[in-house]
Amino acid sequence: MMKLIRATISNLATFMLSLVLAVIIWFNAIQAEDPLRNQFLQIPIEFIRQPGDSILVMPTSTQQFVQIVFQGPSSVVDPISVQDFTAVVDLSQAVFGEEVPVPVALTTKAPNIEILSQSVEQITVHLEQLVTRNIPIGLDLRGSTAIGYTQGEPLLDPEYITVAGTASQVEPLDIARVTIFLNNERETVRRTPQPIFYNKQGRVASVSGLELSAEQVEVTIPINESAGFAEKFINVDLKGEPAPGYRVVNVEIDPPSVLLQGRATQLNLLTWVQTEPIDITGLTESFRPQVALALPIGITPAEVEEIFVTIAIEPFRTTSIFNRVPQIQGLAAGLEATLSPETVRVVIFGPLPVLNTLLEDEISVVIDLFGLSAGKYNVEPDIDFPEQRGIELRSVQPTQVTVQITAKVAPTNEITSTVPATTTSARPLPTPPPHTTNINIGGQPMTAVAIPHPILPLILNPQRQLFL
Repeated sequence: MMKLIRATISNLATFMLSLVLAVIIWFNAIQAEDPLRNQFLQIPIEFIRQPGDSILVMPTSTQQFVQIVFQGPSSVVDPISVQDFTAVVDLSQAVFGEEVPVPVALTTKAPNIEILSQSVEQITVHLEQLVTRNIPIGLDLRGSTAIGYTQGEPLLDPEYITVAGTASQVEPLDIARVTIFLNNERETVRRTPQPIFYNKQGRVASVSGLELSAEQVEVTIPINESAGFAEKFINVDLKGEPAPGYRVVNVEIDPPSVLLQGRATQLNLLTWVQTEPIDITGLTESFRPQVALALPIGITPAEVEEIFVTIAIEPFRTTSIFNRVPQIQGLAAGLEATLSPETVRVVIFGPLPVLNTLLEDEISVVIDLFGLSAGKYNVEPDIDFPEQRGIELRSVQPTQVTVQITAKVAPTNEITSTVPATTTSARPLPTPPPHTTNINIGGQPMTAVAIPHPILPLILNPQRQLFL
């Protein structure tokens, strides 16, 4: 019996050894035909199941990847691609407002492979809940209205600002304030300031990255006249006329209106108030006097204020026409010039008083012929006038003067013939005393006697006398 058992055990051991050897031989044969191979892939991570009212703060980008190394037979590994793997991060496991690690779950639909390594096992995520709140607007009003005016109830549009964003930014917000400065205002104030947000500790809070329903707030503050006070425009009372040739071109009053106080019924009857009379008789220039108001009895200014009136006076401006004979200058010796036309028409514009006192020789026309020789030229005349007195040259006619330049004809002193002396028995006519002149003819000195005669002048030599 013992022999049988030993024989059975020996046979079983031999069988097992043969089986192992067969498997090894088979595996080696398979390995030779389809060897194992390692493969590397980069798999994108997908974030899933994120709550709808949340925002992913960390990581800042959802473009995250995990690198893996897997092993398998070449016939299995070669066709495997990124689409055969899935790497997901389940955000439902995250807690709002906290940084928590969440595992990266890697799955594959490829068979007969083994994942050897995974670069990212978990990712730290930070979820923030998105909230929306209406933040009230507060008005910080500084300064005051002018005397005699009261401030009405301020109006804010909108009355609150809707803020949307992460709970960590929105929840601490308490109020949004706008500041308006009043500087003796007399009319309704309308401003559009930008609000400043404050947290519950009273500190300025940032709203960067938050969505705001309005960037500015329209603030309207009604300003009304108090009972017994009224703002009235000022009218200037001018008396007389400026000097002849002058006129008033503008009147400005500073300030243009004044706040008055008195009985309401009396103030309602006033449409404007007038200054004391300002005499402008004979004035020739602008001036700026300080004036008082001519107010009805019972009406007084609500505040002490200086009033100035600027009265602009200037002369009438007109034109004057001057016809001038041109003056020639620069003509070379031995030449003479003829002008066509002989006069130039000059039109001057300026203040009437100045033109009325303008002297004839203050407007001159000059024809400059410097460097010109004999010939015919068209020359533009130069006009001289007193520009510093506010005078302007408007036109010159003609714009060019025709100049004919010729050589002068030299006078001659030679006498080429004489008149023979004759006698007559006729009664000599009475004549005035003769006029004698010493001349030189042919190198010999002679005396010329000029005797007035209706027909003929005579010349005598020193040895002969001639009587008519």
